[in-house]
Amino acid sequence: MIRLGDVWVSIERREAFRHDQPVRLGSRAFDLLECLLAAPQRLLTKDELIEAVWPDTVVEENNLHVQMSSLRKQLALDRDLLETVAGRGYRLNLPVAQLASAKDHPPAVAKADDRSPDWRGLATVHIVDDESTVRNGLVRQLRSAGFSALAYASAEAYLSTCSFEDPGCLLLDVRLSQSSGLDLQAELAQRGIKVPIVFMTGFGTIDLSVRAMKAGAVGFITKPFDESALFDSLQEALETAHRLHVQARREDAIRARFATLSPREQEVFGLLVQGRRNKDIALALGLQEVTVKLHKKHIMTKLSTRTLVELVLLGRMAGRLPDSATLDIQSA
Repeated sequence: MIRLGDVWVSIERREAFRHDQPVRLGSRAFDLLECLLAAPQRLLTKDELIEAVWPDTVVEENNLHVQMSSLRKQLALDRDLLETVAGRGYRLNLPVAQLASAKDHPPAVAKADDRSPDWRGLATVHIVDDESTVRNGLVRQLRSAGFSALAYASAEAYLSTCSFEDPGCLLLDVRLSQSSGLDLQAELAQRGIKVPIVFMTGFGTIDLSVRAMKAGAVGFITKPFDESALFDSLQEALETAHRLHVQARREDAIRARFATLSPREQEVFGLLVQGRRNKDIALALGLQEVTVKLHKKHIMTKLSTRTLVELVLLGRMAGRLPDSATLDIQSA
């Protein structure tokens, strides 16, 4: 762990914490921070940083400025600590001795390995229960404990008004007046909506809990609730929600990159991830081999990849090839 102002950073885990609360840093901003921490007190030129963070990609210098501004803002770093050297680059004015000391002796209270982040303020608990007293009581209880909570009287109300673009979990009653919680769970799965679910019931049975957990629920609690058990289940669900949200955003970004490929580049991509050689792709598509190499270079640049293995992994994340697909890399 390394201390920067009031923030503790774990390079290995790519996490940052302020007073035990996670600090959100984008992937590029964290890459830049890693470069700066690797060379404290040294001026890193703009070209060095762009080459390290955006290898094999044409990037406007303004992108670097934006990411540095985000890094400075999120970590509350003053300009003396993270110095901008006009026209040249950036310098992290962190004494090497302080850096070594922080790595060796981080305080236990801030150590990310010892504590899980508190997810209460980072995602919303959506409550679905047809009993207004239970519903309203849960909202008051959760909000007083620091959770963000919203309530719905029915599955239909939840499906029609909930914004599934934001991270959240579902605290769901098994028995609803017009349907069951298991029906709502099945409907969400059918729509491809991934929401961590904690079921609640007043008459818990082993059969119900097994069915719910097999269908992907993260928790199953019985009324009246033990507050500690309730909060623990919701913390786990919110952590899962945050992870799913980050994964979804990453996949959206990858799909956006694929959308920049021309129809011909998409054809070449499909053959590349099958492990086909350049000359074989050229023969299959009626192209010159030099043209295939040019398309391959454009594909790698647009998708920000450097190897065929990375290309396959990216294609799998974007749903462009099955999970079972493997790459038989031949000499290209």
